[in-house]
Formats: sequence, structure tokens, C-alpha cells
Amino acid sequence: MHYLNPRMTSFLLVFGIFFTLSCATSNSSNNLESSDQLTVDELQDRLTQLDDQLQNDVQNSALTIEKASLLAEISEKTDPPSQRLPYYRNLRDMADANYSDQNVKQEIDHYIQTSWTFEQTEGVKLLQQNPTGMDQQITDEVISHFKNAITVNPDSLATYNLLANTYYRSNRYDQAIQTLETALENIEADPSEIREKLAYLYLESGNIDSSIQVYENLVDDYPQRAQIRHGLANAYMLNNEHESAIFILRDLIEAYPNRIEYKESLAGELYFKFRSSALEYINSDRTVSETDRDDFLQKLDEITNLYNEIDSTVPLSDENAYRKAAYLKNSAGYLADLYTNSTVNDFEEYRITLLNRSMTLWEKLSENNPDNISYIRNLYDVYIELGMTEEAESIKRSYNL
Repeated sequence: MHYLNPRMTSFLLVFGIFFTLSCATSNSSNNLESSDQLTVDELQDRLTQLDDQLQNDVQNSALTIEKASLLAEISEKTDPPSQRLPYYRNLRDMADANYSDQNVKQEIDHYIQTSWTFEQTEGVKLLQQNPTGMDQQITDEVISHFKNAITVNPDSLATYNLLANTYYRSNRYDQAIQTLETALENIEADPSEIREKLAYLYLESGNIDSSIQVYENLVDDYPQRAQIRHGLANAYMLNNEHESAIFILRDLIEAYPNRIEYKESLAGELYFKFRSSALEYINSDRTVSETDRDDFLQKLDEITNLYNEIDSTVPLSDENAYRKAAYLKNSAGYLADLYTNSTVNDFEEYRITLLNRSMTLWEKLSENNPDNISYIRNLYDVYIELGMTEEAESIKRSYNL
């Protein structure tokens, strides 16, 4: 047992998805009335004609609006979705141009909104139809839909979130990170949720320094956001900045005394410190003084109290019982090694206390999980350490250890 992994719970990116449709009324030319009956090839031929006409009549509002309509319709009818990007780029370029006729701007914005809604809705449908996972083909199709939506509307926070989430679900962390970085470049509001997800993804991908930098900036901007501070503590843990992590966790527990995830993290960090200090003494044959002993036992007391507080808050699940039993047993083992280097004898008494507490938990775990040989072996080891030879032999015979 070292220290807790920052994945305290499964991290799932959460998005608010808002579908809005423009209320603008289309004033397109009569050519649009029959376009639904045309094939993609016929629509493309008409688009070519429009481009030729617009070269000679750039300010023609009717032709401009018709072109935007055709681009949106060709895109929707083109399969696979990955082949739609050139049309959406063209439509986006039209939306970014300046028009003296405000009606043209409104109409193009209408088609922008319609295309964005269509692509995002199709992507979300596929996600909803495959909530537990997608194969490569479906994943690529979802990604294409969201890329199309971002191309036509690069200001959509919801779409960046959805695309990053899709990459994350398929373990493409680099692409998820790039998506969120692009979102920060394009969205003026610099939303905190994007920055927080980016910090987490940096951590997941092993770029700890970048994660810490983003988390520290977020903590400066949002000092009251406990989730962000916990994320920074996790990043410090993985960067071996344990004192910084402990400082944050103590502060969080003081502010939120009923949140067990903070106590679990602090217990893990304190155990890491205890274990590191113990190994330093054991490996160097350093003599443990009375002051050293008090420091070791104080750490163990605090860890034990944290686990007891957790037990009083939530029912003792097998997972929590295992974590606590392993801590007690392993700590007793380190105390046994420290005892040989110690000038005081309190370690042995404390070690026996830890083993007895551990034994109770291993017995419960073994009773609840009789097929789990790992629990049985740990219980056998504790019996041996406590000199309970009959109980140890009974387990040995029963399970053929």
C-alpha cells in the first residue's frame, strides 16, 4: 500500500447540451423549393453554377443565401460524415464574411445553426445508443459528427466537451487534450470547466507539470472550489510533492469534515510518509530514538483515527475493510523492523494492537469472501504473527496453503 491513486472515482466528463434552433425565416430563391428532390450530384452542379454567378455578382443576396442553403443541404446528404468538412468550412467562411445586407447575415446564421444542430444531434444519438461503449467504426462516426459541428460553429462549448468526452472514452487522451486546448483558444469566456477537464487529462496522460500549472491557476481563480483543490492535491501526490498535498487535504477536511474522499486521500498520504520514514531507518540501520518513536506512532494514530472516522460515516464495505486491514497489517510489519533498531520497547505493544485490529477485519473479509485466497493468506499471516498456531494450522489444513 503506497498512496491513493487520483482516480478516486471513475472520472466521467459531464456536459450540458443545449439544442437551439434559429427562428430566422428563410427568404431563399425559388430554386430551394425543389432542392429536396435533387441528388447530391445535382446539388453540387447547382453549387458550381452559383459560384460562377457569384464571381460576377458578389453582392447578390439571393444567390448568397441560396449557396448557404445548398452547402447545408449537401452536407446533410453526404455520407460518410467525414466527407462533409469541405462544405462546412465553406459555410463557415461565408458566416465570417461581412455583408451589407443584414438579412443575408441572418439567413447564413440560420443555416449555421441548423447544420450545427443536425451534426451534434446525430453524434449524441449514437452516444445514447451505445452508453456502455462503442466499436471503432461507431466511435469514428461520432467523432466526425462532432468535428463537423465544431467546424461550422467553433464557438460551441457543448460540442468541444462532447468531442473530448468521445476521445476520452476511446482512450485517445492526446486528441482529447488537443480538443480542449483548441476550445480554450476559440472560446473567449475561458470556461473553468474546460480548464479543469484539461488539468485532469494532463494528469491522466502523465503530463503532471502541465496539470499542476493549470490546477494552480484554477485554485487562484476559484479558491472556494473544493473539487479543484482536491485535483491539485492529486497532482501533487503524483509529483511526489507530498507535503503540499497533505496541506491541501488537511484544509479540505477542516472545511468539509464529512467528505470521506478527502480523509481517504489524507490517510494514504500519511501512510506514504510513515512508510518512507520507516524504510529510511530500516535500510540505514539508524537507531530509533524516543522522539523518533513518538513521531512514528503519532502518524499511525492519525491514520487510524481517519479510518475510524470513515467507518463511522459510511458502512464498512469489503473495499474499505480491505484497505484498512492492509494498512494495519503492513504498518505492524514496519514496526517489527523498527523495533530491532529501537532503544525503546513501545513499538512491540503498538504492533500487537495493530495486528489484533487487522485480524478482526481479515476474519470478516474471509467470512464474507470464502473463495478469496488472498484474504485467507493474510489472515493466516496475522495468526502466525500473533502466535495463534492452532488457528493458523486450521486455516492451512482447510485451504491447503
